[in-house]
Amino acid sequence: MNFRNISAWSIRNPVIPIVLFTGLLLAGIMSFMGMKVQDNPDIEFPMVIVTIAQPGAAPTEIESQITQKVEAAIQNVEGVENINSTAREGSTESMVNFEIGTDVAQAVNEVKAAVDQIRGELPDGILEPRVFRAQTSSEPIGFFAVSGPDMTLEQLSYFIDDTLSKRLLGIEGVAEIGRGGGVSREILVILDPARMQSLGVTASQLNAQLRQINTDAAGGIAEIAGSRQSVRVLGNAETAYQLSQIQIPIGGGRTVQLDDFATVRDSFGEVTSIGKIDGRQVVTFSLTRARGASDVSVYDLVTAELEKIEEENPGIEFTPLFTSVEYTRAQYDSSIAAMVEGALLAVVVVFFFLRDWRATLIAALAIPLSAIPTFWFMDLMGFTLNSLSLLALGLVAGVLVDDAIVEIENIVRHMRMGKSAYQASIDAADEIGLAVVATTFSIVAVFLPVGLMPGVSGQFFKNFGLTVVASVLMSLAVARMITPMVAAYFLKAKGEAAHGEGPMMDRYIRLLRWTLDRSEMDRLRDGLGHPRTRWWYLPLLLVFGLFLLALPAAGFFWSFSSLQALQLPDTIARGISADPTNILAQAAKSIVTLLQLVVATVAAYLSLLAAIWLWRLVSRLFGAGYRDWHRYRETRLRDHRVWMLGTGYAALLLTVGGFMSLPTQFFPEVNSDFSRLRIEMQPGTTLAQTEAVADRVAAIFNDRPEVEAALQRVNEGNARMFLTLKKDRELTQQQFERELTPKLQEIPDARVTFLSNQGGGGTGRPISVMLSGSDPEALNRAASTLVEQMSGIRGIVAPRIEADLRRPELVIRPREDLAASLGVTTAALSQTIRIATLGDIDQNAAKFSLSDRQVPIRVRLSETSRRDLSTIRNLPVPTASGGSVPLSRVAEIGFGSGPTQIQRYNQSRRVFVGADLAPGVAQGDAMTAIQALPIMKNLPAGVSNAPFGDQEWQAEMIDAFMVALLAGVLLVFAVLVLLYHRFVSPLVNMSSLFLAPLGGILLLIVFNQPLSMPVFIGVLMLFGIVAKNSILLIDFAIEEMAAGVRKYDAIVDAGHKRAQPIVMTTVAMTAGMIPTAISLSGDAAWRAPMGTVVIGGLILSTLLTLLIVPAGFSLADGLEKRLGPWLRTRMLTYRPGDENEVTPPRQAYPAE
Repeated sequence: MNFRNISAWSIRNPVIPIVLFTGLLLAGIMSFMGMKVQDNPDIEFPMVIVTIAQPGAAPTEIESQITQKVEAAIQNVEGVENINSTAREGSTESMVNFEIGTDVAQAVNEVKAAVDQIRGELPDGILEPRVFRAQTSSEPIGFFAVSGPDMTLEQLSYFIDDTLSKRLLGIEGVAEIGRGGGVSREILVILDPARMQSLGVTASQLNAQLRQINTDAAGGIAEIAGSRQSVRVLGNAETAYQLSQIQIPIGGGRTVQLDDFATVRDSFGEVTSIGKIDGRQVVTFSLTRARGASDVSVYDLVTAELEKIEEENPGIEFTPLFTSVEYTRAQYDSSIAAMVEGALLAVVVVFFFLRDWRATLIAALAIPLSAIPTFWFMDLMGFTLNSLSLLALGLVAGVLVDDAIVEIENIVRHMRMGKSAYQASIDAADEIGLAVVATTFSIVAVFLPVGLMPGVSGQFFKNFGLTVVASVLMSLAVARMITPMVAAYFLKAKGEAAHGEGPMMDRYIRLLRWTLDRSEMDRLRDGLGHPRTRWWYLPLLLVFGLFLLALPAAGFFWSFSSLQALQLPDTIARGISADPTNILAQAAKSIVTLLQLVVATVAAYLSLLAAIWLWRLVSRLFGAGYRDWHRYRETRLRDHRVWMLGTGYAALLLTVGGFMSLPTQFFPEVNSDFSRLRIEMQPGTTLAQTEAVADRVAAIFNDRPEVEAALQRVNEGNARMFLTLKKDRELTQQQFERELTPKLQEIPDARVTFLSNQGGGGTGRPISVMLSGSDPEALNRAASTLVEQMSGIRGIVAPRIEADLRRPELVIRPREDLAASLGVTTAALSQTIRIATLGDIDQNAAKFSLSDRQVPIRVRLSETSRRDLSTIRNLPVPTASGGSVPLSRVAEIGFGSGPTQIQRYNQSRRVFVGADLAPGVAQGDAMTAIQALPIMKNLPAGVSNAPFGDQEWQAEMIDAFMVALLAGVLLVFAVLVLLYHRFVSPLVNMSSLFLAPLGGILLLIVFNQPLSMPVFIGVLMLFGIVAKNSILLIDFAIEEMAAGVRKYDAIVDAGHKRAQPIVMTTVAMTAGMIPTAISLSGDAAWRAPMGTVVIGGLILSTLLTLLIVPAGFSLADGLEKRLGPWLRTRMLTYRPGDENEVTPPRQAYPAE
């Protein structure tokens, strides 16, 4: 047995295939039931994040004292590509990108070691540095509000931190519970500035004394009464009142009771963030799943556990606020539904063509037998049911039945020749076996490189590419083993009958004969005779051929570019309606765009006629001999086969023009039920002022009928808002956001910006441009110029430099001479002021020990005292002699300003320019216009524009896709060479790939859909399908020719025999993609463009393939038969018959 006759072996041994596929079915079902459902696949980016906090520190000091040192240490770690850092008030964050393929776990360890080495150089007062890896699973999947009428805010906060967190973290798949809003319990020691000054006590001295006095410590071991005892020194106060009675030494042998100069109370820390919904303050928490866990399962388990907690704790109520899980669940349900609906429609198509319920049932059997075992292979590869793997399954819904259709159609054809079902199954399967294998491997060849792409994009699309490969390979196994076997025992032969006949077939055969007609050329050549050929005629013929190709292309693109420059589609659409979503405006835009393509095609045709006429004039310059020879060769233009190749060339030009006319957007706009926005206030804005603006923004949304709930998370100077939109709303998410953007921009003293779901690089907005350089002034000037020039681009809304606001600062400059004479250092000043105004950091603060936790003791001034500049001036500062002096004696106190945050890229400063998009404007077109601005073409010296964030990732993905596409084309060519054992004929199949996208591009223009990643995925599938169709035609023709049939008759017979299975598979695939293209349920952002381009491309490319490929093969075969012998005689030493030459035996010589 070999692979070619595996079908016959399966027919004769049916038990083994049945047992094999039964096992695969069971494995697939078990795997499917246990697979995780996620929105996106878990990706481990080659990125390590370092965060260091220093409460109270300004961004300028954070940058110079922490960020720059961390960057310098990390830069020496092997494999670092770039470092992106942000220094803001109180913290710094550095994102370290490593080279693709770096072991992330090792990278984390090396970065942590580098940071540990410089730990001693970092300033005192920083929290412990955090070093961790970046993952896609680190984003919260849900937010909940917690309310309890009988609990204080502190009790409710502790309930979340303790009881709730412990219960939820015990659920498998839960990684983190993060509280938002609320407060943390603290023992507050509020200082009295006047009493402190009179006693000469400083905040730092008091904090140090409390750390030493209020603590429980170890005292060693004692042996009393013959037994060993641990010695404990218990100094911890049991209550806040007891703590207030502690005697504090103040020097000179004096002590003072704590409550004489401070108020001690058991309270909570300063409120720096709050959560609100419907105008009432709530405490919220976020839910983050663990890597590899299911979004849906984790969320369901958590909600079930929350219900139990509500029953156990009367009065506690949990309210879901915001979750991405419902979107994930809806996408999963709609994807599975689209796959099932597509499969059912494909089965209906099979019955429509074959009109035999038995044959239809056999073809339909291929779908579950191919799809279900695919889940087992996905599970083996560690895949989950995420957006990309489900996209792959939706894409192959119609493909899974294709191989079975080809097999069953060929079996039915043999049965209608008078054979029994058993014999027909064996003969038909063996006849078409290699063609089916080749067609399947053409799809595998296209998608395997996609699944093996390197880098982050490869990790994303591995789920997609390898799922397609696994499913089509399973469909091949079913078509070669199960379909013929079941047909042999289940089909019923009905004797001889016509197959594949009818009026439509007759019309196609007549059209096919016309495309192969060369009679007019032969008639003209017979009248001209065969003129003599000189060697220099051939280069001129080559130039003539290139001229015929170049001039029509030039005419096409010149006319099309000229029409595009007029911007007629947009102008006419705006004239009809200012609303870009208006149906009439969209229809007008599509019609005008299509008319532009028609005009450009006419221009190309006229250019072709002009090229022929011009060359006829030129040919007279080379004499009568060349003119006669050229006239003879020019008769080839009367060959209908050349006309068909010209049609293919026109299709290629139209395809390129269609791509040029479509707006580009790397990722489609997702219509989610959730929206996010950011509120930025003037630096220095208090929490209450920020809350007031957030309430105003929330009121705007609560008045909208599309909004179900608006969650506010308010911090000092900024806020985030999470909107839950109603499912039955009339507007899409994008329409809703763009409609409200102008109103939000009217709010004074605040920047209110919707956050893009597509990333937005460093700004969170749809457009983000990064400029970097070592000179901050030149950088800011370039950014300002860019903002000014971007304002002139149509479709760019509200461009601005991000984080360009300056924050107010209180600047304290030591009087060096006086401070030195008193022994007052800058570090002592900083520590004293920081502790007095903010309190010490948790790791240095005194602790109040409870039975279940330790509560920090926060020593600081009251909020009222911090608002009084005189209080700051009179703060006591310790001197070297043990006394204290007022701060104003040793330092000058004034006002200044500084940056809100400092952003860095590869140890240089960077700034971001962000912008929004007007309705109907694609992100790709906007970025192209920005890159064409004068400032971007001629950046100042020292200023660069490196891709960042999603732009960098998109550039990497585009490069990887181009490589994958080239690899796929070469692999398809290798498959064809192995199938045909020829080199020229496969080129016909390869040229047919260029016919694939045209129909899809035209359909995208009709529906006003932009070019995006799903479109390119659909084009990849079209490449595989078009190669499959051409293989079925050419393979049959080659076999007929090998059997001695004349080439013309073999090609016509191939069209007659293979047209029906080609049309059947095309219609089945089209029917299978209809649910995907329509996407009546769930978000259609990814599926609809892919379905649209596949349906349009399939229909038109199949029509072109059935006509152009036979003509191209006829010409290529003739060229190969002329060129092959000529090259063989001149390039090779081999001659036919050399393999039969008998080598004479060597003569033996006697030994001497």
